[in-house]
Amino acid sequence: MTESCLYHGEVVHRRLNPLRHELRYRVFNLLADVDRLDELSGSLRLFGYNRLNLFSVMDRNHGPGDGTPVREHAWGLVRAADGGEAVRRVFMFCYPSVLGYVFNPITVYYGIDSEDRLRLMIYEVNNTFGGRHSYVLPVGDSLAQSAPKHFFVSPFNAVEGHYTFNFTAPEEKMALGVALSVDGAPVLKAYVSGTRRPLTDANLLRSFLSFPLLTLKVTAAIHLHALKLWWKGLKLNRRPAGPNHTVDYLPEAHTQP
Repeated sequence: MTESCLYHGEVVHRRLNPLRHELRYRVFNLLADVDRLDELSGSLRLFGYNRLNLFSVMDRNHGPGDGTPVREHAWGLVRAADGGEAVRRVFMFCYPSVLGYVFNPITVYYGIDSEDRLRLMIYEVNNTFGGRHSYVLPVGDSLAQSAPKHFFVSPFNAVEGHYTFNFTAPEEKMALGVALSVDGAPVLKAYVSGTRRPLTDANLLRSFLSFPLLTLKVTAAIHLHALKLWWKGLKLNRRPAGPNHTVDYLPEAHTQP
C-alpha cells in the first residue's frame, strides 16, 4: 500500500431481512495518498484535484463538504483518534468524479504506520440526501470492527443496529465488507472487492471505457433498486433532522475479537 493505484472489481449488496434482494455490478475505485493529490493532478493528464477532468477528486465531496482539503480533513480525524499518533500515511479509497459527477456511498481512509501496518480505519458514509457521517476506529489484532449505526442512510432502514466492518489491507487484492444487524438479526450485507492496477493515464482511459459514466450508474442503481424494494412492499422511514456532517470516534474496545 505504498503507492496510489486503481482497483477493478465488483460491488455486491444483499438485503436479508425483512425480504431478500440483491444487486451486483462491476466497478473501479481509486486508492490515493491524501498528501499526494496535488502531485497526482500534476503528473496525470486524465486526473485532476479540485479541477474538472475526465476523473477528479474534489474537496467539496468529502469531509464537511465546505471545501476543507481532503488531507486536512483526514489528518484531523486521525490526530483526534485513539491510536492516531502511530499513523504516518493516509490513503483514501473512493469513486473518483467522472466528468465532474460522483456519489460515494462510502469512502474509506486507511491509516498506516511507518512499517506499512494498518493502524486506523475511517468509514465516511454518505446518503443521497447530502448527509455524511464518519466512523473512526483503531485497528486491533483482527481485521474486523464494529460500530453502532448513528446515521440515516436508506429510507428502508431506521437509525438502529450495529455495523460490522471486515477488511483486508489493499495490496494486490482488496476486499471490504459491511454488515448491518438489528437486535442480533442480519439485515443487509455489502462488499466491494478488486484487483490492483497501476495509476496511469492509460489505465484511467481503460477504466473509463470499461466502466463508462460509472458514478451516474451508481446513483441510478441506488434509485432503481429503491423503487424495486418499495414495489416489493418494504416500508419507508422518515429521515430525521440533523447536521450534514458528524463523526463517531470509537475506542479499540469496539474492534471485534
